[in-house]
Amino acid sequence: MALDIDPPVLTVSQLGELVREGLRTLFGDFLWVEGQVSNLHAARSGHLYFDLVEPSDEPGQAPAAIFNVALWRGARTEVERTLAEAGGLALADDLLIRIRARLEFYAPRGRLQLIMDRIDPGFTLGRLAVERERLLRALAEAGLLDRNAGLQVPEPPLRVGLVTSIGSAAHADFSTELGHSGLAFTVLEHDTRVQGEGVADVIAEGLRVVASYQPDVIALVRGGGSAADLVAFDAEVVARTIAELDIPVWTGIGHEIDRSIADEVAHTAFKTPTACAAALVERGRAFASLVEGMRSEIVDRARQVIEHSGQRQADLAGRTARAARTALARHEERLAGITGRLRALDPERVLARGWSITRLDDGRLLRSVAEASSGDRLATQVADGTVASTVDKVPL
Repeated sequence: MALDIDPPVLTVSQLGELVREGLRTLFGDFLWVEGQVSNLHAARSGHLYFDLVEPSDEPGQAPAAIFNVALWRGARTEVERTLAEAGGLALADDLLIRIRARLEFYAPRGRLQLIMDRIDPGFTLGRLAVERERLLRALAEAGLLDRNAGLQVPEPPLRVGLVTSIGSAAHADFSTELGHSGLAFTVLEHDTRVQGEGVADVIAEGLRVVASYQPDVIALVRGGGSAADLVAFDAEVVARTIAELDIPVWTGIGHEIDRSIADEVAHTAFKTPTACAAALVERGRAFASLVEGMRSEIVDRARQVIEHSGQRQADLAGRTARAARTALARHEERLAGITGRLRALDPERVLARGWSITRLDDGRLLRSVAEASSGDRLATQVADGTVASTVDKVPL
């Protein structure tokens, strides 16, 4: 026969102590835990707090698990140094990490918490590299990796969409470079956060908003920072947004070593915001130089045509003058011939050769005997005068 044994009765503090001892017995002093950083924030004391989450396999769903993590100020310095020496990493939202921590139950609030003291940067770098390669393969398989690079940049690209944090050094550098060019740039600015939780979605939305205004090119720029600071530019949502836009996207993200996924899918990638702006200026000046060259060529060609036309006109005038002189000489010869013939027919010359001209009293020429009658008075003109006579008899 089983005996009914009542469970022990404990105070809350006793239960808390038992939980603490049980956790220490079960897990030891420390354990390594892997997860993704979320809700990272610093307290005035210098301590860091964040949630270590295991994202759900289904997008948009709540995390599969979550633990609150505390990184005390003393350990924070060592953790940040370790990350920096590993390649410029830093704790940031959405970063995948592996931490060493002890599991502690805080009885006054009944809260289970991880107290972090170390981090494995190799895990983070490895996961970032694996995720990067996975995303690049997916983009390539979807035909998106080189899609934006195949778009034509209008000439000159003077209407520029700018996605950046307005007021930042990147914004100032980019704007100054364009402003000093003296070219007539029109910049459509969209103020966009480039760091912090959820920033990838913010950047993607900024790109879509600017693209709706149909600029010649979109510049996505940000200043330098750690690898963690730039993690948003490796996000899939940013990459797919750039790849699917019908506007060429130029990136000017201030990191000198690695290219982000955004750089890989963009039309053209530059190392800094200033370099991105300088490339736009160079394209504008190249177009202006082309136009000036065409203008000079047109002026030179017009001058050549005018000079050639002047030469042709002078030649035509010379040939016209020569033709006129030749024609005039030919007509003068013809006129001289006609004049000679006319002179040969001059009555005075005829009379000089021994001929005479007889007229009736009324002045009519006497051409035939039948025209004269007995008694008609005649006047016969010879070379040196006129002889008057009267018709005595007309032959029958």
